Amino acid sequence: MKIEKLGPYRIERQIGKGGMGAVYTATYEGSGGDAGMRVAIKALAPQLAMEEGFRERFEAEIESLKKLHHEGIVRLYGYGEQDGMLFYSMELVEGTSLEEEINKGRRFNFHETLQIGVQVCRALKHAHDHGIVHRDIKPANLLLTKDGRIKIADFGIARLFGGSQLTTAGGVLGTADYMSPEQADGRPVTEKCDQYSLGGVMYALLAGRPPFRAKSMPEMLQLQRFAEPEPVRRYAPETPEQLDRLIGQLLAKEPENRFPNVLVLGRHMEAMERALSRPANVAAEAAELEIDWPTAPAQPAATALMEHDATNAGGPQILLQSEAPAGGSIDLYQAPTIDQPEEPIVAASAVTPPKPATTPPRPAGTRFTTVDEEAQRHKRQEEHESQVALIARWVALVLLVGGLSWAGWKLLRPATADELFTKITTTIDSEGDADLRLIEAELMEFMKRFPEDSRATELTGYVDQLEFQRLQRQARTRSKVLGGKNLDPIEQLYLNALAVAETDPVKSQATLSDLIDLYDPLGVTVDGKVATGNDRSALTEENRKWLVLARQELKKLNDKLADDAKAQLPSVQERLAAAGVVARNRPAQAKLMYQAIIRLYGNEPWAGDAVAQARAALDELETVKE
Repeated sequence: MKIEKLGPYRIERQIGKGGMGAVYTATYEGSGGDAGMRVAIKALAPQLAMEEGFRERFEAEIESLKKLHHEGIVRLYGYGEQDGMLFYSMELVEGTSLEEEINKGRRFNFHETLQIGVQVCRALKHAHDHGIVHRDIKPANLLLTKDGRIKIADFGIARLFGGSQLTTAGGVLGTADYMSPEQADGRPVTEKCDQYSLGGVMYALLAGRPPFRAKSMPEMLQLQRFAEPEPVRRYAPETPEQLDRLIGQLLAKEPENRFPNVLVLGRHMEAMERALSRPANVAAEAAELEIDWPTAPAQPAATALMEHDATNAGGPQILLQSEAPAGGSIDLYQAPTIDQPEEPIVAASAVTPPKPATTPPRPAGTRFTTVDEEAQRHKRQEEHESQVALIARWVALVLLVGGLSWAGWKLLRPATADELFTKITTTIDSEGDADLRLIEAELMEFMKRFPEDSRATELTGYVDQLEFQRLQRQARTRSKVLGGKNLDPIEQLYLNALAVAETDPVKSQATLSDLIDLYDPLGVTVDGKVATGNDRSALTEENRKWLVLARQELKKLNDKLADDAKAQLPSVQERLAAAGVVARNRPAQAKLMYQAIIRLYGNEPWAGDAVAQARAALDELETVKE
């Protein structure tokens, strides 16, 4: 079926064809400044799009190729699909490939070869820096423009088709004439594979032939893996020895024996080309270019292969998949010319026919995306996201400033009467009034700022209590420092009562009660306030405060003892009744129970009645015994 149009491109003519698809020249018929631009289009065979995973690989490779923007790499313009056929458009290079130049009989001198190598290294560095390995560097993929510049074509093609159903595990896809040993051996592909292939290309530019010749593709793979090529000077005697050695290092079987990277390689070739361009200083400057060259002696390809087969019987066996004319070289991609279309051939230990698609094909349709359009769309999206992010940051900043301002105003503005009163009463409800220092600041601020507030009267008692608590703390401190010396008698008696309040509340209660009876019999202090009385003149202001504290502490002790009685008296009374029941039949045991009640609760005021009953019952048992 003749294709007349793909996406926005009008097809002109076919310039290459193979099993994977065809290559056309075309003209862009879209709008804009690119209207009328001529391009090259690679249209992939429709059956490929139906293979499982191929579309995903195609889209992944396109994503990788979008990153490449270098003058030494054929530029990708766009990609799309039409009626189930995947295609992509690229820069149309006016010129020839190095393969075509070699086939015409052209031999490149060492200056031209080094200059081409430097250009290829620069382009490969750009690709390697983006994590992309070409995998199929060969003369057919190196295009020579009319002004003598080199452009690398078909980035990603080897990897794209390398995972298709046309290959199997252990299969190899690429150009066997320039394939690295690790690719031929199925090992992981690295950037140094491109170095090996470049070494083969430079060999071919000088010698007019690749490093190895074989009659079949399996034989070629075997040579790539195990044989050492003959020195290029055998076919191109005018080649400087330094360049011969450099190519030998690039063709080293082990990747670690090649150059660290293409940047180092390119600079080394630049220096070599400058040195070799100055005949008077060739010997001196070329000596500076000496590097560690492979030490294995070169041997003819056929001999090396025969020796390997003789010493490795039962080693790797690769089945013959296709044959080349006698004496011809094997190229998995035939040289692309107008008369000779490009078509990849697959080398594998076993070839499996394509599997039918496991998922239904996508509906036929047309879609096309240009790389520039997509870049512009991404740029607009990034600009939009940047604007949104900027607005978000400004909003966040405004909210932050506003929040800080509000918080600052909240912290710096004076609290209202309601806020202070709520803080005071909430704290007292939750913590009690044992330590009013928790709300001292709020309490004093309320009384100072809002003395006319109706709630001020309610808080006055807490203010007095706060003062009494401070006096109490001061007294305790003085007692510890002075050891009871030089203290007022009332203050000393009060502190003595406090000292035993926890361990002997009854004694503390008695001490406080006696203190009040002795110094305040007429009730000079009532409910925490100083009252008037006949002997007021006999008490100092400080004495009156101690008496107020004594009455407060006595009230707390009385309340505590009442709570104890309420909690424990029922249990004592229950045991007293039980002793009475036991006394009827086991008087001795009942006697022990009565004695226990007297010993345990004899000093507890709240248990006075129960203890008196126990004593009377005990006396009765003693009388009966007598």
